[in-house]
Amino acid sequence: MAKTRQNIIQTAIHLFNERGVVNVRIKEIADELNISNGNLTYHYKTKQDLMHSVYRYMIKTLEEMSIGNQLMNPARKSIEVVRGYLEYIVKFRFFYQDTLEIIRAYPELAKAHQRQVEQEQTIIKNLIYRSIGKGELKQETFPGLYDSLAHSIWMTLHFWLTQQAIRGEVKNNLEQGLLTIANLLYPYATEDGATVFEKIQGVLASH
Repeated sequence: MAKTRQNIIQTAIHLFNERGVVNVRIKEIADELNISNGNLTYHYKTKQDLMHSVYRYMIKTLEEMSIGNQLMNPARKSIEVVRGYLEYIVKFRFFYQDTLEIIRAYPELAKAHQRQVEQEQTIIKNLIYRSIGKGELKQETFPGLYDSLAHSIWMTLHFWLTQQAIRGEVKNNLEQGLLTIANLLYPYATEDGATVFEKIQGVLASH
């Protein structure tokens, strides 16, 4: 039973990524799995039930990535942590491309996602503080500056796939997303940090 549920979730994510959540019916997921509609609804009576399980799977996947723990690893470069998060967004791109539409259709997910957003912004702040500790970013010049920067970085990460789709870009360009984040951080870099960011920007721009 657990395997069947897992297959349903994975197939739903695949179809949601291709067509968007609102455009995929339960029957289409069943057809893709080559099972009866009744078999699928035995496990998930409604699409709402399925969406709850898909969202829980998303959160579990992010937790298993241990992004917070990676930030505590001095050997782990910050840009690699951000790359891992972008790869996560690509895996669940349906949610990031249609967030507002999804939480309007499934309002019970809204509060859970608000908590998730707060956690994501905390991780970004910790990444900024880590860069300050490494001497790559300057200290805040006024209170709240880096809270605002963390929010801007979160917005960029959350909506970068949407802006690519609007511009007609078919390939999910991770390097472009990383370059945008590096560019956001660059004005706050120390002299040593500027050298680090310039190297990162050079490598990313060459892809």
